[in-house]
Order: sequence, then C-alpha cells, then structure tokens
Amino acid sequence: MVVGGTGFYGRYLVEDLLRQPTVRVTVVARRAPQRRFASERVDWVPADLRDVGRLSESLKGAAAVVHCAGPFQSIDGEDAHPYGPLRAAILAGVPYVDISEDRAFRRGAVVMAESASAPVLTGASVVPGIQALLAVDLSRDMDRVDTVRSAAAPDTRRHRGPAMFEAMLHGAGLRFTAPRDGTPTVVHGWSEPEWTAFPPPIGRRLVHQVYEMADLDVLPELLGAGTVSFKAGSEFTTLNRALGAFASVRARTGLPRRPHRWTPVVRAASWLAGRAGDEAGAFMMSVTGRRNGRTLTRSLGMTALKHGGRIPSLLAGIAVERVLAGTLAAPGVVPLHSWLSPAELYAALVERDIRLWSRADDDWKPHGR
Repeated sequence: MVVGGTGFYGRYLVEDLLRQPTVRVTVVARRAPQRRFASERVDWVPADLRDVGRLSESLKGAAAVVHCAGPFQSIDGEDAHPYGPLRAAILAGVPYVDISEDRAFRRGAVVMAESASAPVLTGASVVPGIQALLAVDLSRDMDRVDTVRSAAAPDTRRHRGPAMFEAMLHGAGLRFTAPRDGTPTVVHGWSEPEWTAFPPPIGRRLVHQVYEMADLDVLPELLGAGTVSFKAGSEFTTLNRALGAFASVRARTGLPRRPHRWTPVVRAASWLAGRAGDEAGAFMMSVTGRRNGRTLTRSLGMTALKHGGRIPSLLAGIAVERVLAGTLAAPGVVPLHSWLSPAELYAALVERDIRLWSRADDDWKPHGR
C-alpha cells in the first residue's frame, strides 16, 4: 500500500514497485487519482492519513505500507506531524517505510517504532537514507570524519505537488541549529549560498542550505561529523537568489508568518519556469576526514537523465523489494546505514537507470573507472 500514491513522489514509487511482475499496489488517497495508472495491478481506496482506524483496516493483508503523503513538517502551527500511517502500520503489524526528510518527524517516528512488531524504515529518501548508506562507503578506513556535504539538483521540467512547495516555503528563513565545526550553530532555511559542480550533464549550480532535515541528526550520530550541510538549487539561478533573499528577509523580520499560503502562486510560477527547464536531476555527496594524519576527501554523485525528480523515491522502492524478499524483517527501527551494502545500493540504482559518478582532481568520472 502506498499512502499518497497519487502525489509526485508517490506516482514514481508506484511505477518502481510495478517493475516486480507479481506485485499489486493499493494507492491510499483522500481523492481518486486525476490521472489513471497504466497498470491494472493498481487499486485505489479513499482514506485520510489521520484516520488511523481506517488505515489500519485497509492494511490487513498488505506486505508493506509506504508513506509518501507529505508535507512531513508541522505546518501552520499544527503540533501534530502526519504519523497516521506509521501508527496504523504498528497497529496492524505491517512493515513500514516512509520518504520523510524532516528532522522532527524522524525523531518522533523513532520513538513510536520502539513498540513495532515489524520493521520500520523512516527516512528512506535521499535525506537521510541514501546519505547514510553512502557515508558508510565514502568514510571507509578514515580515522576521523570532519565534514559531510551533500547537494541536490532537482529537475524542473516535471511539476511538483503542493506538499513540496509548502515545505519549502515553510522552511525558508526558519531558524534551526546545524553542526558547524563541531558546534551547534544557528542557521536558517535557504541560506549559505555557494556554487557547486554536479556530474554531467548538470554542471555548476547555485545551491542553498535547505530547511531543517534529518541528516543533521543522523550523520553526526553515524560518523561523528563536525559539519553537515545539505544544499539544493534549481537550474534557474535568478529563482534561487530570489528564494534566498526571501529567506533572509523572513529570518530577520519573521514575516510573512505563514509563507506556505503563497504555495499556489509559487507553484504556478514554477510550472511556467519549468516549461523551459530540463528533466535531468542529480545528487552528490562528499565526505572529508583524516587518514594517517592526512586529509582525505571522497565524493560520489548520481544523475538521472530523464525524470530526475524520481531520485528521492528510489530508496523506498528498494526497501519494499527487500521486505518482499524477506531480508528486511527485523522488528523495530531499521538503522539507515545497516540494511543495504554500498555495492547493493549501487547495483539497485544502476538497474533503475541511474548513472553513478566519482570525483577525482575536481573532475567527475563514471564510478568504478
């Protein structure tokens, strides 16, 4: 079952699951899909993600449930994050996966999952799931890890749903603490701009530190990293600068208090810009540390030439494969770095037409060459 399977990332996940010929998918959403799914192996049931009882009943007989119904942040002063699918999965004893990247959501999910009788994999997205798995490989044989830097170059051609824009606008200018040189430092969403070189065909992009995400907890806990940052930026530099300027004003003044209410306007502008955009997307990560007294940096990147926006949905699809194969079965919270080896991750990504890259001497080269 895929909760939020009619949304932007949910549809990509459903397509990924249907790669397995024996899998049937039930999409859970408040409203019927506006666009039909191409396969007869997809059903739809209406439910509200806050209706735990209804969700739990729907889960009977399911092999797994994947929560894709963002935003995962607490928006507009609400004190409840969307934990309904997790509560329903625990109640039904069904394996649970989500694509949340939110720091507070993960903290709450980890506490709830202590009572789960089936595996709970929260954060099965780029942040922090893929980051944690890559960190194991990139930090191999390092005596100490100092810095972990990640960046995303999302495609702009495919139109996102409102949840992503709500999260983006809510986080712009919002203050939070991030590790900088081993010290918790106050920063704000969409700050610290810098130019970053992504693997081809993406090239250089202006990226900003995004809002408060779960990697700020996961990577220091996993690696002891003193500095952790995750930045993102579209191919339209002017739009990146405009969002950064908006965030700076909001960080100083606190206004507007409810920026996510501008979601329809910003989403429409994004759609117009996307008509001239590209559908390639990328993610990259660099780990810097010390080995035998010397500084060492390792970097890995991944690109999708088509449907670049699907990258954040891929890890959840891989996780469901593992659940169905019986290799992801231990109850309770699944440590993000433990359930898949780097080699298995890379093979699964290549199967999904993702190109892998390594960087040496500031040049990106195909991974493994």
